[in-house]
Amino acid sequence: MQQDLQQNTSWLLRETELSQADYPKHESLIALSNGYLSLRGGFEEETMQLGHAGTFLNGFYAFHPLHYGEKYSGFPDNSQVMLNLPDPKAVRLSINNQVFSLADGRIIHFERELDTYQAHLQRRIVWEAPQGEQVEITSVRFVSATHKQLACLRYDVKALNFSGTLKLTGLIALDRHNLSREDDPRVGVDFDEPPYQITATTQHDAILAVQGTTRNSGLSFRCYVVHDFSGGESHAIWLEHSDTQYGLSCQSTLQQGETLTLTKYIWYDCAENEQPIELLQTAQAQGFEALLNEHRAWWKDTWQQMDIQIAGDESLQQALRFNMFHLTQAVGKDGYTNISAKGMSGEGYEGHYFWDTEIYMIPFFLYTSPDIARQLLMFRYHTLDQARARARELGHRQGALYPWRTINGEECSAYYPSGTAQYHINADIAYAIRLYYEVTGDQHFMEQYGFEMLLELSKLWMDVGVFDPEKDNAFCIQEVTGPDEYTCLVNNNLYTNIMVKNQLEFTLSCCAANFQLNEPTQALAASFDQQLAQSIVERIYLPYSERLQVYAQDDSFLSRPIWDLAATPRNKFPLLIHYHPLTLYRHQVCKQADVVLAQMLLSDQFSLAQKRRDFDYYEKITTHDSSLSTCIYGIMAAELGDVEHSYNYYIKTARTDLDDTHHNAKDGIHAANMAGSWMGLVYGFAGMRLHQGSLKFAPKLPQAWQGYCFNVTVRGQRITVSVTPEQVSYTLQHGDDLNITHHDEPITLKAQQTTVKYL
Repeated sequence: MQQDLQQNTSWLLRETELSQADYPKHESLIALSNGYLSLRGGFEEETMQLGHAGTFLNGFYAFHPLHYGEKYSGFPDNSQVMLNLPDPKAVRLSINNQVFSLADGRIIHFERELDTYQAHLQRRIVWEAPQGEQVEITSVRFVSATHKQLACLRYDVKALNFSGTLKLTGLIALDRHNLSREDDPRVGVDFDEPPYQITATTQHDAILAVQGTTRNSGLSFRCYVVHDFSGGESHAIWLEHSDTQYGLSCQSTLQQGETLTLTKYIWYDCAENEQPIELLQTAQAQGFEALLNEHRAWWKDTWQQMDIQIAGDESLQQALRFNMFHLTQAVGKDGYTNISAKGMSGEGYEGHYFWDTEIYMIPFFLYTSPDIARQLLMFRYHTLDQARARARELGHRQGALYPWRTINGEECSAYYPSGTAQYHINADIAYAIRLYYEVTGDQHFMEQYGFEMLLELSKLWMDVGVFDPEKDNAFCIQEVTGPDEYTCLVNNNLYTNIMVKNQLEFTLSCCAANFQLNEPTQALAASFDQQLAQSIVERIYLPYSERLQVYAQDDSFLSRPIWDLAATPRNKFPLLIHYHPLTLYRHQVCKQADVVLAQMLLSDQFSLAQKRRDFDYYEKITTHDSSLSTCIYGIMAAELGDVEHSYNYYIKTARTDLDDTHHNAKDGIHAANMAGSWMGLVYGFAGMRLHQGSLKFAPKLPQAWQGYCFNVTVRGQRITVSVTPEQVSYTLQHGDDLNITHHDEPITLKAQQTTVKYL
């Protein structure tokens, strides 16, 4: 069922009328980025700022002091906040001295379109000035996928029914700021003073430059913008400078039907070694169209690798492509940056990175763009020293403890019961290292980076846990929080314990591998107590209720009263906003998948009957107040054979941001949930699992679909899986013979041949 990738409208997110109410949401949805530089999707015009304009650099932050009523040892002193920097895309337009604005005149035609296939945003407006002059304003912009510091904007103004004077000013807006708590206490922060200061504004012919430095984090940025004016006659160009704007103005006489064009070539970086003026001049010489075509070619190649085609459901096809687009454009690709919970589309969670990366997002990149998955793990390697220091800060004598939320590798979670106490972050990173190695076979990564991380991650558990004589000397991990943040500071969280077991098993297998290690890693491996690790694997405690025949989320979870979700008013969700944490902690109520998540990730360690009992039990007490939850329940419903139940979860997952179901898209997209929509199809409907390095498939087809098709890459070999109502076809696009299983039937795939099986 493979088709030409650019044939339908599912690539497009289109507006045909201007909605001021939806404008802040759309700023997030149509944001453009390349994993380093991001421009929120607001209008270019300074007179039409209806929401919260944003320009961000991945990894660029200021410290914000954390305030506690009572501060104890190990509480972080500061949060790190992704900064909203000067806006290089801003323009100001006037026609015969009438400023283009929503407050005056009227909009005759409006359309705006995000093209996720070509990764650019375009807009067309026909506006009539108060005195009757009509202009057509069109703009196209993109953030380059091939030059990480570069963004480009073309802005055209055409005189429709008059001849006259147009003034067009290209601006760098200097007054952008982060949201404050007054704007939204769940999102903003209150800086005592502006978090950065402008240190220089300079002009180099048509290039304007702004430089700045943070007040407390020691980071600097540079913004250089070429302003290239063309069209019309009698150009007059001059500099405009104020405390809030730095711009270059052009005044031109246009005859009816003529167009004045401003092309901006934007360079943004963290004051690196490159020479931006020379590089911008090269970009200008190359030209807007050539740069756009280069950008489009990168995205075309990327879509060839990662696209998923759904037949018979245009709404979910659009949503899935939209989600994969945002993930790909938001992810850091340099090994020193990561991907935040909101991507690069808004200020929600202050730009922090979480476990979302390893458990939800790395699988998507690993099977579609494994080089990106490697870079995400390299970010963890490059912050390993901070994780070692954090472990000592919390009193651990050995190992490393990664932060629950961070930008620079240091912990910045202020509420430790549902932050620092989530020690499972260590096991999550170890899980991702194992998955990466099994999927790619990248031994060099393991020898140089992965094994060192794994050893430090594993040594921590030996210091955290104890062999408990009250539990027949089983290995217990106490006072931690699992994925379910409505149940905190517990003993023996099932998810944490079984993920630790998985981690230590892998560490022991790596100890037995024939790795060529550097001297520091050799010494670390020599100090690793393999006998103790083996004892932990054999004796780790997994809480289980014989009475209910289900795995307990933790030691005491099943002893608590069950929260009556049916009797809870809908306006009381999410619960964490309306009830004290202690009220939640004293009940059986789950914010998100916990036991069920463990059984999805480690599927081969639980029987199907056990998964069914646990799914039925925990589904009834799970609120899905976290966007990370529905995808997991949907995947497990598919594995348990309830495809239509899974499909209902899938709709909620895939369209979370497009439908703004959590009512907070204005603060940024939900990146992990977006990755969950990929997992929901590949892990859920296609039933893909990795077992001992081999792929297993158990495909199913929702009744509403006519079929689906996707690619996955394992050990450098790309497989195309196509599912129709009658059959499943597997095609090995390139590489040597590959062994897989289809509904437990072994199959050997031959290069460039298709194997067909019944659904």
